[in-house]
Amino acid sequence: MAAHGSDFLEAQRAFFEQADEAHFRWQTENPLIAATERELLDGFPIAVGTVLEVGCGEGGNLVNLRAQSVGEATVVGIDLFERKVAFARANVAGVRFVCGDALALPFKDRAFDAVLCRDVLHHLDEREAALGELGRVCKQGGTIWILEPNGDNPLMRLLALLRPHERGLLRNSATSLGMLVSGQFAAVRIESRQPMPLYRVLLHHRMGLPGLGRSKALSKVAHCWDMAVAKLLPPKWWGYLLIRASP
Repeated sequence: MAAHGSDFLEAQRAFFEQADEAHFRWQTENPLIAATERELLDGFPIAVGTVLEVGCGEGGNLVNLRAQSVGEATVVGIDLFERKVAFARANVAGVRFVCGDALALPFKDRAFDAVLCRDVLHHLDEREAALGELGRVCKQGGTIWILEPNGDNPLMRLLALLRPHERGLLRNSATSLGMLVSGQFAAVRIESRQPMPLYRVLLHHRMGLPGLGRSKALSKVAHCWDMAVAKLLPPKWWGYLLIRASP
């Protein structure tokens, strides 16, 4: 991982070098959060072929993806931090986990049918190099999903201001990410997801009341909130930006 400077790099390592079991359980076992996580990832082709997640962390995304799709895919997760990889190996079945750098993926060219990269680019300085690696390991005509928080979303902007390791997301917008990814890939589509997920703050595993995620009534309120905000808030300001690309 390359960084903006020593302070930026130190903030990344200080936050990410340890496995975060509480976040993993929240992401995969809290009923409301797990449901919204699966919606965020809905449509990613996890069922067949060979699949790679770059920046897999503890493996939460792969757990949620596999929970909604049964198939014969060979699935691999890679992360820079050894303790996260060790946790994922111990807690996520049916996936091969590797410790490695997004800027130098230890895989052959055209090895994967689909590649997922979530919440990684804004932690990197050499984003073009990382995109080049995603394209290198993805098969011609395969699928690359890049999922990033939107710096134009008020909630995400507040997150970046409160947490030093998230400052890089302030560079993220539909326009800037579109230009960045289009510089590497010819076929690029951008989609906005999760309009304003305030319930993630309310249910946060450290700062909120995660137990409320079991409430069916709150789940209905969250669904109605999403529908209402989606009608009022322009997509360019929604919480997440999904960029689909193909080599």
